[in-house]
Amino acid sequence: MFYVLCFALCLAVLFIVMTSTGLVCMGCLRLLRPWLRQAAPRLSANLLFTIRALPLLLAFLVTFGFVLPAFLKFEPRSTRELMGWPLMGLAVLGASVLLMIGTRGLRLISATRQVQRQWRLAATRLHVTGIDVPLYQVDSPGTLLAVSGIFRPKIFIGRQVAATLTPAELSAALIHEIAHVASFDNLKQFLLRITRLSRQTDIDWTNASEIAADEAALAQGASVLDLSSALIKVGRLGQGTFAHDAFLGSHLLPASPGSSMEVRVTHLQKLLEGNCLPHRATGHKYYGIFSFLLMFLAYATCVNAVLPWMHEALEFLVR
Repeated sequence: MFYVLCFALCLAVLFIVMTSTGLVCMGCLRLLRPWLRQAAPRLSANLLFTIRALPLLLAFLVTFGFVLPAFLKFEPRSTRELMGWPLMGLAVLGASVLLMIGTRGLRLISATRQVQRQWRLAATRLHVTGIDVPLYQVDSPGTLLAVSGIFRPKIFIGRQVAATLTPAELSAALIHEIAHVASFDNLKQFLLRITRLSRQTDIDWTNASEIAADEAALAQGASVLDLSSALIKVGRLGQGTFAHDAFLGSHLLPASPGSSMEVRVTHLQKLLEGNCLPHRATGHKYYGIFSFLLMFLAYATCVNAVLPWMHEALEFLVR
């Protein structure tokens, strides 16, 4: 009974934290959306991702960082406490959420591997100076230009796109895809999609991340004219008939209306005409590590003080 109760409590708390945090984050998104549209694209994309992913991350932190240790430390192994119907119902809901997330994740990973394997069967390996990510030219779909995969990303380009773009335009487009790799946008996309409630909620993130990748490409030496020309040419070829949403990939022209060619070309045109300046990245590359270490230090400092209180809350939930 000890381990059954522990499992049920973890599932129940996970559901409670995820649901409550999700409602708060939805409200925050509505309030911040007008400001986020005016913010720097990379800042906007990072904040949108953080707000969207926070319910899942916080739920796992509370469940495995506080609930599980508190139960194992303070609950006697010989406990005879029984689960009530409210706890049982919350546990079932928590298990359903985990099942949904796990199923979505496995499908995305499986579909991505299958598509990559299919394309590589008849692909030609290309070598472009300055591009360290494996680059493959494929016959179909002809309008493809995307980076696929998370930890071992690969760039795939359709033969029609390769034949249409000039070397300078192709280089600018590839630098744009490398910017997605450097920002771990496919990993962020994975987390967003396994927790997605509706596709519309991710449009703003897609828009901001694409414009941020455009600006990162310009910072790496790509020409505004070449990048905008590449967008227009690929847009004229069409976005293909395959499902962009079926696998993990950051496309030069995603199917999402939030990352429309018109929005990005207009932004690039303003940069070209000098009507606005590209936003410079203000973050340091080690900020992520420092933030993680700071969070770990805060957790290590407060965990012993929080665990007794957490156990009392769990007792209330059981009763």
